[in-house]
Amino acid sequence: MTGTPNRAQLDPFEKEAFHPDYADYFLRKRQNFFSSLTVFRDLWECFQLLNDIWMRGIADIKHMSDQMHMLPSILFYAAHARFLIAMELGFSCCISDAYSVLRDGIELVCHAHKIFKEPSLTSVWTNKHKGEAGLRAYDKVFTWDKKKNLFPDEHGLAQLHTYFGKFSEMATHSSVTSLGTGFTDISDANNLTWGFQYFQTDPRRLAVLLFALLQVSAHMEEAFFGCFEPRLHLDHVLVGMRDKFNRVKDAQRVYLRTTFKLDTM
Repeated sequence: MTGTPNRAQLDPFEKEAFHPDYADYFLRKRQNFFSSLTVFRDLWECFQLLNDIWMRGIADIKHMSDQMHMLPSILFYAAHARFLIAMELGFSCCISDAYSVLRDGIELVCHAHKIFKEPSLTSVWTNKHKGEAGLRAYDKVFTWDKKKNLFPDEHGLAQLHTYFGKFSEMATHSSVTSLGTGFTDISDANNLTWGFQYFQTDPRRLAVLLFALLQVSAHMEEAFFGCFEPRLHLDHVLVGMRDKFNRVKDAQRVYLRTTFKLDTM
C-alpha cells in the first residue's frame, strides 16, 4: 500500500536462510502486514478484541461436566485456530488464502454445533474412516445437503452458510472467480503478457474484504457462545466484552464506508 513507511526487514538468520526470490516475497508480505496495521488500526483492534473474547470463552469451558461436549469443544478450538491464521493472512494482504482458511473454520463450527445439539452424532463423525458404512453415515449428515443439515437459522449459522459458499468460489476451489482475484493483464503494444498478483493491496478493496473477514469470524464466535451460553452467560466480563465488540464493529462499518466511499458493506 502506498503512503505507509517501509518497516519490513529481515533479521540475520532470515537473511542467511532465504534465497533472494523468497526473501523478496517474505519482505513484501511482512510490509503488507505493517501497512495494514497502519491503515486499518481500529479494524485490527476489533479482530484482537474478538480474539480476546474467544480466549476468555475457551477458558470458561475448560473444565466440563458433560463428556459429550468434549468433541464439539475441540472442534471450536480448531475453528478459533483457523480464525487466528486467517486474521494474520488477511492483514498480510493474502485475502484468498485467508478466506480459504476461514472457510475451514466455518466447517469446523457447523460440525461442532451439529454434534453439540445432537450428541448421538459423535460416533458418526469419529467413524468416518472406518469402512464404507461409516463414510456413508458421515456423508449423509456432514457432506450432503449442508444447508439443511448444518446451517440452521440460529446462532449466526444461516449467515455463515452464505459466506461458506462465497469463500468456496472466491478462494478454496480452482475456478474463474478464484483465479480472477489475482489475474492481471500487463500486455503492451508489442507483447501479450499476463501476470498474477500474490497480494491484494488496494486499500478500498481491502476495507471491504477485511471487514467481511471480521463479520464471518464474529458469526463463528456467536455459534460457539450459543452452544455454551448457559455457562458463558454467567461470565459478566465476557458478556460486556461481546457487547463492546458489537458496538465497535458497527462503528468500524460506518467509518470504513465513509472513509473509503463505499456504497455497501
